[in-house]
Amino acid sequence: MKKITGKVVSLVLALALVVTSFSANFAFAAKKSASGTVSSTNHDDEIYLVNGDKNKDEVVDLYSWLDAELETKDHQDIDGEKITAISHASGDKLVKWSFDDDDRATLELKDVDESGKEVLSVLYEGTYYDDDDNEVTVKARKDLTVYVLDKDEPVFGVYDSGYATKEAGTGVDEVKTFAQTKTSTQQIALYKAAPGTDAKATYQLWTPSLINDDDEPATTDADFAVEVTSGSSDVEITVADQILTAEVGKRDSNGDITKDAGTTNVVITAKAIKDNGDISGDSDDKYTLKTKIEKKIDVAKVFPGSTSFTVDKDGSKTVLTSDTDVEDPLYDDDDVVVTNCELVFPDNSDVTVSDGSVKKISGKLGDLDITGGSVSEIDVDSANIAIDDAKVGDITIDDDAAAAVNAVEVTSGSVGDIEAYNVTIEGGTVGAIDADGEVNVNGSDEETPVSTGKITADTVTAFDDDAKVSINGIVASDEGVITLKGENVTVGSIDFDHYAVTLNLGEDDEEFVGTIKAPANAEDGTIATQEEDTKVSVTGAVDVDTISVSDDTSITFDGAVTVDSIEGDGIITIKAGSLYVTGGVSGATLKLSDTALANGTTVFKADEDTVEEDDFETYGYTLEKSTSGDVDTFKIASLSFAGIQVNKTSSSIAVGYSETFTASAYPGGTALPTGSYVEWDLDGNDEIFDVTTNGNTATVKVLKTDADFASENKATLTATLYDEDGYELDDYGYEATVDLTATTVPVAVSDTNDDFSVAKGSAYQFKITSATVPTFTTGTAGVFKVELASKNGNDYFYKITAIGNVGAATGIYLNGTKLLVATVKAPAFTTDTTKDLTVKGAYTVKVTAAATPSFAVGTAGVFKAEFVSKNGNDYLYKITSVGAVGAKAGIYVNGVKTFVATVG
Repeated sequence: MKKITGKVVSLVLALALVVTSFSANFAFAAKKSASGTVSSTNHDDEIYLVNGDKNKDEVVDLYSWLDAELETKDHQDIDGEKITAISHASGDKLVKWSFDDDDRATLELKDVDESGKEVLSVLYEGTYYDDDDNEVTVKARKDLTVYVLDKDEPVFGVYDSGYATKEAGTGVDEVKTFAQTKTSTQQIALYKAAPGTDAKATYQLWTPSLINDDDEPATTDADFAVEVTSGSSDVEITVADQILTAEVGKRDSNGDITKDAGTTNVVITAKAIKDNGDISGDSDDKYTLKTKIEKKIDVAKVFPGSTSFTVDKDGSKTVLTSDTDVEDPLYDDDDVVVTNCELVFPDNSDVTVSDGSVKKISGKLGDLDITGGSVSEIDVDSANIAIDDAKVGDITIDDDAAAAVNAVEVTSGSVGDIEAYNVTIEGGTVGAIDADGEVNVNGSDEETPVSTGKITADTVTAFDDDAKVSINGIVASDEGVITLKGENVTVGSIDFDHYAVTLNLGEDDEEFVGTIKAPANAEDGTIATQEEDTKVSVTGAVDVDTISVSDDTSITFDGAVTVDSIEGDGIITIKAGSLYVTGGVSGATLKLSDTALANGTTVFKADEDTVEEDDFETYGYTLEKSTSGDVDTFKIASLSFAGIQVNKTSSSIAVGYSETFTASAYPGGTALPTGSYVEWDLDGNDEIFDVTTNGNTATVKVLKTDADFASENKATLTATLYDEDGYELDDYGYEATVDLTATTVPVAVSDTNDDFSVAKGSAYQFKITSATVPTFTTGTAGVFKVELASKNGNDYFYKITAIGNVGAATGIYLNGTKLLVATVKAPAFTTDTTKDLTVKGAYTVKVTAAATPSFAVGTAGVFKAEFVSKNGNDYLYKITSVGAVGAKAGIYVNGVKTFVATVG
C-alpha cells in the first residue's frame, strides 16, 4: 500500500473561477454568465481521509465541509451556491461521489484498504440577477486533493497540549524548524491517523519509545521506537507521557550543553516495534520527520524572564542584550552575537534595533522600534512597529492581531512590502502596502520625500504636508474612502474594485491640486472635489456613479465621462459631446474645453427625462434639448462672451527657458468687450520667475530653482480683465490662471510609458509634449532607428523603426531619463509548410507576411536557401539540398523554426 508521511493540514479551499457561457431567450429576462471567484474561510484545497472497515459506507458531506462562497468580480450577492459536478482529475482513484436528495455533494471511500492521493475537480454554481433583471449564472471550479491515509498510520506533528486526540478534521500542525539557541526545545507528538464517523481523519497519540544503546526499545510497551538519524550531535530526544521533547544544542563529552547548535538538517525516524519486541527493519514500517536547525535564536531561552531587548553593533558583530540584565549562565556575558540570525522574541516583548544586521524578527511583540541597521524580514503575530532611518525587508503582522497591536509607522528609510492593519508613512521608500484598516501617507519632512508601491486598504489618505508623495497605485479593499490632499501628490492608478468607494480630492482645509488617472472599476463610486481652490485634472475615460464638485473647486476631464448624478456648485470642464448622464444634475457649472464652439454643437447627452436645460449652470452658451428614442441630446443654442481664457492652464519651464502665454475671449469665436484690456499678475518668487507683459501676452522666464524648498519653485500666473475705466470686469466668469513649475531641466511628457514590442521592420510613433525641443534617444545602437516625424505646437512626434534582430531590446530615453524598454519581435507570418518533410533536390516555401521576412537554414551545408519572388504579401523561398542523404536542418522564418527538412 502507498504510504503518506510527514505533514497534515489546515483545510481552506480557495477556488479559482472558470466560466461556462450559454444563453437562452425568455419573454421577460435573459440568462447570462459571468466570471467571479469562490473562496472559503474554513478549509484549503486538501482533505485527509482514513481508510478502515468501519467507514467504507460512511460519506463526507463535501458541501458543508468546504463551506465555500461564490463572489463575482463586481461583488454581486450570489444565491443558491452549490456543487453541481465532480470529476476525477489525476492520481489514484480512491473515492466516489454522489448527490443526495437535496443535491448536496458527498464523498465516499471506494475501498477500505486503499491509500494514496487523488485530485478531484469540483464545479460550483450560483446565480444572481443584474440591474436589467437578467438571471446570471456563475460557475467556478478548483482542484481538490484527497489524501487517504492507512488506518493507524503514524504522522508527526507539533504537540497540542491539552488534547490527547486532535479534533476531527483539523489535521496535525506542521513541525516547525528548530532554533540554534542552547536548550531550545520543541514538543513533538507521534499521532496515529484514525477514521472519524465519516472517514475524515482524526489523530490520536501513539506511545513512543527511545532506541537504547543495544538498538532496542527503551520502553517495552511502546508502539514505535524513535531516534535521530541525522543531526544527532545537535538534537537530543526524551519521552514523557507520550510526548517527544527535542532539545537542541552542542554538547561536550560529558553531555553538557556548551554552545549553540550548528545549522543543519534533522531527520527523526519512528520505527514500528514488532510483536516480539524487536524494532522492525521493514521500510514500510519506518516514518520520518524532516526538519532543520536554522540560524535562529529563541530569545526566551537566552534571557529567561526578560521582555525588553536591544539589538546593536559591537565592532563588526550584531549583538542582542536584555535591558533587565537577566543573563543566561551558559553565555560569558549579556551580549549574544546574532549577526544575520532570526530572532524569536517572547510574548509582549519591547524591542529596539539600533544598528547591526538581523535576518528576521518574529514572535508576539509589544513595541518594535528600528532606528538603524537592517532587518531582512519581520513576520510577527503582533507588534506596533516604528521605523526611522533603517533598511527593512517585508513586514507581515498576523491578521488576527488586534488593531491596537497591528500597526506600522515609517518616518524614513527603506522598507519592503507591508501587511498590517494600520500603516502610516511619513518619509522614505516603501513597497506594496496591504492593510485591513487605514493607510496614511503624509510627507511631513521636506527633506524626506515619500514613495510607495501599490496600496490596498479600506481607507487611504495621502497628503504632501511638506514633501512630495508618490504612490504607485491605490486599490480599494471595501466600500472605503480615498483622500488626496496637497499640490505634490502623484498616484499611478486608482482602482475602486467595483466597490462604492468615495474619492475625496481635498479635505480638512487642504485643497488638492494635480492630475489623476480615471479610477478603474468605479461604476458604483463617487468623485468629490472638496475645499476651496481644489483644481483637478482627470485623464482617461470615466464611468462613475456620482461627481460632486464643491463651491470654488474645479475638475477637468480629458476623456469621455459617464455618470449617474452630478451635484455641487463647482466647475466641471469637459470637451463638447464627451459627457453622458444617466441620472440627474443639480447645480454645477459646465464649462467646455474646446477652443472654438458653434451653435448646434452637441454639449452632452442623457437618459430621457433625467436632465433639464437649466439643471447645469452653463458658461458662455445656452442649451436646447432634443429627444431621439430614449436619449436626450443637449446642443448649443447660442454663444456669448463669458470671460477670458489662457492658452494653457499649467506649464513646467526649465532654468534658462521662457514661455509666452496668450489671453483671449471665451468661448472662442466671441470677442472681448469694447475697450477692455488684460492685466497680468505673477504670484511667486521673483528671484526664480521673471515675467514681462505686452497686452494680451505674458512671457515667463525661469532664472533658477530652489534646491531646498520645492514650494518656492511654484507660481501662479493670473490674467484679469479690466474695462476702459480701469475697473475689474468681475461680472464675467472667472479669472484665467496658469500653474507654473520651475525645473532644472526641460520637462517633457510622453504618451507611451510602458514596455512594449515592435515587429521587425515595423514602426511605432511617440507623441512627446514639451515646451522646448526634447531629446529622444535609444540606449543601444542598431536596435531601433529614431527620427522626428513631425511637430505640431508643443507636440513632437518621434518614430522608431525596428531594425535589430528579433529579441533585441533597448531603453528609450527622453531628456536623458529612461522611459521604457522596447523589444524587437518577430513579424507576424504564416507559411504553407509547417510539418517536417524530406526534400529530394529542391522545394519551394511560401511565406505570407506584412513585411519582408527573414528566411534561413539552421545547419550550414545541408540546404541552400534563396529568394524566388514576391507577390503582394506572399514571399517564395527555395531550398536546394546540398548535403548528404539523411542530413537534417531546421528551416527558420523570422527566427522561428517552422519545420525540419531532411535531404532525400
